Amino acid sequence: MNRLLSQLNRRLDKRGEPVWLQRTTSGTSVRAEVPAIVRALTAEQLIGNITQQSLLVIISPWHLFDRKQWPGGLAPAAQTFGIVDPTDARFPRTTDSIFVRGPQRAITNAKPVFDRGECIRIELSCLG
Repeated sequence: MNRLLSQLNRRLDKRGEPVWLQRTTSGTSVRAEVPAIVRALTAEQLIGNITQQSLLVIISPWHLFDRKQWPGGLAPAAQTFGIVDPTDARFPRTTDSIFVRGPQRAITNAKPVFDRGECIRIELSCLG
């Protein structure tokens, strides 16, 4: 496992707060609880139509890989140790929802961050 991914996983295990990702496929909703780092967007990030209700959520791809019910019937192209393909079905999408600190929020941007060909974190912008 990548060193940076290991560091993120340890931090999430100690200080992460629970969030729930939800994906609806063919009328069936699937939820996965994952630990996350949740931050309000900074002043530099508050541009255009982004409001102060927008949050930045950082999750580990390892936690999504470990959830057997995620992504709800959409199997990845190949089962690998880590997520190495940006088109992997396990990545959250803008059509998914996220529950952060109670209310359901819309995912406005899902950005995987890679190091040496392996995804080390997923940054989600959410609104609501």
